[in-house]
Amino acid sequence: MPHSIRVLAHASSRPFRRKAFHVTVISLAVILALFVVNMLPGNQAFGAGDASAVSGCNTETCGPTQALGVLKPGKPVSLVEGFRDPPPICRVQCWWQCHGSAFTKEEITRELEAFKAQGFGGVTVKDTTNMPRDAQTEPIADIDYMSPAWLDMFAHIVQECQRLGLICRTRLGSGWNAGGPWVTPEMASQVMALVKSEPITGPTALNQVIPSTDDGLPALAALRNDTAYVLAIRQSDKRVMDLTEKVTDQRTLDWKVPDGVWTLLSIYSKPDAPKVGSCSTSGGGYHHDHCSEAGTDLMIQHVAEPILARLGTFEKTAFDGFNLDSWELGKPTWTPQFRQQFIKRRGYDPAPHLPVLMHVSDHRYHSAKTGSRLGEQEERFLFDLRTTVSELIIETHYTRISRWCRRHGVVLEAEAGGPHTIPNEPLESQGCVDVPMGEFWIGAWTFVRPTASAAHTYGRRLVSLESFTDTSQHFRVRPAEMKPRADEAFLLGGNYLNIAVTGYSPQAAGLPGWVHAAGPHLNHCQTWWPMSRPFFDYLARCCFLLQSGSNVAHVAYYQPLRTATGLWRFPDNRDFLARDPKKFAYDLINDDLIQNHMRVEDGLIVLRSGARYPVLYIQSPESRRMPLATVNRIQKLLADGATVVWSGPEPTQCPTLTDYPRRDEQLKAAVDTLFADPRLIRLEQHDLNALLPLVERSTAPPAWKTIGDTPIRFVHRRTPDADIFFLVNRAPRELDTVVTFGISGRRPELWNASTGGIGPASYRKTADGVEIPIRLAVLESTFVVFRKSDKEVPPSLASSDAPVGSTGTTQQIAITGPWRLEFPADQGAPTEAVFDQLKSWPQAEEPGIRNFSGTATYRATFTCPAYERRNARATLDLGQVAEVCEVRLNDQLLGIAWRPPFRFDATAALSSGENRLEVRVANLWFNRVQADAQLPPEQRITRIAPTSWYDRCRKGAPLPSGLLGPVTLQITPLRTDLK
Repeated sequence: MPHSIRVLAHASSRPFRRKAFHVTVISLAVILALFVVNMLPGNQAFGAGDASAVSGCNTETCGPTQALGVLKPGKPVSLVEGFRDPPPICRVQCWWQCHGSAFTKEEITRELEAFKAQGFGGVTVKDTTNMPRDAQTEPIADIDYMSPAWLDMFAHIVQECQRLGLICRTRLGSGWNAGGPWVTPEMASQVMALVKSEPITGPTALNQVIPSTDDGLPALAALRNDTAYVLAIRQSDKRVMDLTEKVTDQRTLDWKVPDGVWTLLSIYSKPDAPKVGSCSTSGGGYHHDHCSEAGTDLMIQHVAEPILARLGTFEKTAFDGFNLDSWELGKPTWTPQFRQQFIKRRGYDPAPHLPVLMHVSDHRYHSAKTGSRLGEQEERFLFDLRTTVSELIIETHYTRISRWCRRHGVVLEAEAGGPHTIPNEPLESQGCVDVPMGEFWIGAWTFVRPTASAAHTYGRRLVSLESFTDTSQHFRVRPAEMKPRADEAFLLGGNYLNIAVTGYSPQAAGLPGWVHAAGPHLNHCQTWWPMSRPFFDYLARCCFLLQSGSNVAHVAYYQPLRTATGLWRFPDNRDFLARDPKKFAYDLINDDLIQNHMRVEDGLIVLRSGARYPVLYIQSPESRRMPLATVNRIQKLLADGATVVWSGPEPTQCPTLTDYPRRDEQLKAAVDTLFADPRLIRLEQHDLNALLPLVERSTAPPAWKTIGDTPIRFVHRRTPDADIFFLVNRAPRELDTVVTFGISGRRPELWNASTGGIGPASYRKTADGVEIPIRLAVLESTFVVFRKSDKEVPPSLASSDAPVGSTGTTQQIAITGPWRLEFPADQGAPTEAVFDQLKSWPQAEEPGIRNFSGTATYRATFTCPAYERRNARATLDLGQVAEVCEVRLNDQLLGIAWRPPFRFDATAALSSGENRLEVRVANLWFNRVQADAQLPPEQRITRIAPTSWYDRCRKGAPLPSGLLGPVTLQITPLRTDLK
């Protein structure tokens, strides 16, 4: 029986009546199903920031332990023990990528042992692109992803990680993002396809096939089950008619066209264009539908469950969970149950509003097409559509995977919040996973603070970071360049580093061996790898202290992150630390945290996670649109005694079309009430620094004060027994200043993350706490830790860095050579050479030295006058070194240095008379690779696969290399009258 044509007003918020009963039934069924699922053992809902959900199973929530995993039981680690030898969870992890998963068990063991020896904490196994085939790579035996052979190799990796004390994770799929060959087009990430007809002028009788493309027509089943539609839009008044029920089984339309010019529109779901990237041939395919439980379950079924079945259990193994890379798969707009979900969540039917997608670029709403101006109600609908997509991604993708992982005692680590413009709310997305993940690159790209804020506000201890990623400085990344980037990430809240793109490269592949399309290529093939342990130990000690206790911040900062039509974006692709306040810390917050997590205790904003803030700061959105629930909650917090600061104009509209326009009227009344409250503090313009007086007068002020506009930056962590401060000199000059710490009753200590050394700090008590002199070299960092009673030892007035009892008269001896150099065999350089004066290797006449990459050994002798080590302190200063060095004096190891200043304590090794100095120096691969790029393959010293990498290194000047000096010995006599 034919149905009558229903006329739909474009701005109507009334749902289709014939859907109401079905939607109600579906909603009740969904609620019941969720209730039943959540009552299953081990599958209770884990709300973001709900501490009770992790009690009893997550020993890592209280601080680092020796466990091989976040949720596994392990021995707690004291501050001193963990600082001197950080546990695996604090040590550098890496994304261990293998081309085509061409593993062998022997090479797996060799490389994992190399990671362990250099201080790594674990690996995340990643199946990646197959190696291009040539004469060199033809023998490679790829292993199909998720095949029985692959699962056997993975089980061997987990077993070896357990033996070595390394943590093991893997990607939920090959490459990124989640997807694979098992994802059919119907189960893939979906966008709404729109196909228009030519204009139709009525009145007339129409009988024709509905609009279609070369790909065909909307599926008949989709037209019958509310996942595809045929609409008619009149040009004059944008009147919309739903003609879906008039479409025949042959997908033709018999329609009496009313007066006016009309356009038919077929709307149906189709797979989004992007597919899994950086994947192997066997692991490629569509991304799964992130907006449906069925799509997510497909990934669990084809990746997580087979791994669980092969291992038998995740308990008592080194396997710790799954990893997801950053969202780079477009912006889905549809899923089979989207219409029902939209009605349930937004309260009106989306169908009559779908034509707005015609005016948005490529139907992923990157931006409006030129000349197409969206109306207010169209913008509001897009806002609601994107809000619904966001909620579905969070609930059916990230939260659903997290619950499965937790049920089996492992975690989900995910770059769930960006860094690109994304379709899901970033803070809530990261807050719902166990280990939120951001990223920072060697270059300008930094995405850390949003991830750290999500962890702090939703109660996650680890702030994981994809670290040191590089796609431009091929084989030119220096460890001295990596430290300030890591320190910046620490200052922004990071505390758990995952080195991106650490390639699996078998011994037979040569050096630098197998490389990926991105760097920094930190593996056993790196030139300075044998001397890399101190660098990785520095990062591990920093992470250990920055994982301990909880973060201390002073402002909860509501920063508008949504466009007028609802996408989430951050103002910059880099966290510009220089623009942030230097005298207090803040966390970003969102609508969910304000509406559902905040309360007031003793004048402080307190979150369910336990985070506490003296000030709530609201930056008004440029669109002047804000959710009514957020405004109402801010008023309640203000009434309960919170300090609330509002910058910018008041909001005038709600962003949603739900209950429009009545909700706007309610918003206006709420805003009038809020802005009439004399307790609300107003700022005309956004200015975080203006909050300093309020923060300092609060009951929880910052625990540090500096003199003037010092370039020093701070992070404050607090444990039940200690206050931990991380300090970094961000200036290109040495810093010598005094810092006041508002800590009483505890004695300060200086903890050196480069050496693991702990010593007393000089200090003086003041009315505000203690004053401590701080001296930091360029880009140097240190930790100040308060942990013991200051009554145990009287205050020290001498600098802990200066030689105690120094007379101040230092003798300087220049070590000028000649220098005898030894180069390794078969690396293109002569085995020996002599430099009368120090110079960079590219300045040498011998091509083999000029183009050399690797480690060379310098030897020289020098004479020291009468010297008694008990009465002096000797310091060896190498001047400039490119890039990493290991030093021995008279056959005694002085140490390894990987960044300036290249200074060593030579007191114990120095002798009167003749002394023998040996300096091993490693440079970078770039010079040799660049030279080999000009040679035929058979004449090259290096071996790289794929060989296309040679083309990336043809340009650019050779890098300075070797010991550049000047080399000096400094002897400082000590007073002999001190006991």
